[in-house]
Amino acid sequence: MEPKFVGVNATSSAIEVAVRPSGEQWKTDFADDNITATANKLTCIQPQLVVMEGTGTYELPLAGVFATHGLPFAIVNPRSLREFARTVGRMSRADNSQAGLLAHFGELVHPEARPLGEETVRKLRELRSRREDLRQMLNLERGRLAEASIVLRREVQRHVNFLEKDVALLDQEFNRTVRLSSAWR
Repeated sequence: MEPKFVGVNATSSAIEVAVRPSGEQWKTDFADDNITATANKLTCIQPQLVVMEGTGTYELPLAGVFATHGLPFAIVNPRSLREFARTVGRMSRADNSQAGLLAHFGELVHPEARPLGEETVRKLRELRSRREDLRQMLNLERGRLAEASIVLRREVQRHVNFLEKDVALLDQEFNRTVRLSSAWR
C-alpha cells in the first residue's frame, strides 16, 4: 500500500484537505460536525502523516480531534512552510491550494509526528464528550426559547447564555491542552 500524506488547512470559514500522491481534495465548512467527519474520513484513508500549519488558531481543534482518532499528525512552523514553498517554486498560495502545499511538504520533508500521551488524549476525549453534552442541552434550550411564554423566556435565555459560556470555556481548555502538548513543540 502506497503511503499517503495529507495536508489540512483550516480557516475561520473552511477546512481544506489534500491527499498525496492520489491528488484527492475536498473542502468543507469549519464546523464541529465537519471536523469530526474529516477525522473519520482520514481514519478510513489511513495516512502516514497529516500535516497542518501551526498558526495557533483553527488547527488546534482539528489537531485535538485527530489525536482522539489516533491519526498521526504534525504541526509545522509557518516559516518552514514558506521556505519550502520558495524551494519548490510555489511562491504564492494561488499556485496551488494551501492544503496541497502542506501535503507536498509532508511527502517530501516527513516532519516528525508527535503523538500525544495517553493522559492528554483521555483529557481531550473527556472535554469533547462534555462539550457535546452541553451542545445538546443548548439546542434543547434554544428550541424551548422559541416556544417559551414571556414568564419563562428570561429564565431560558439565562440558561442559554450560561451554556454558551460553558461551551466556550471547554473550547478554550481543549485548545490550550493541544497547545501545551508535545504536538505543538
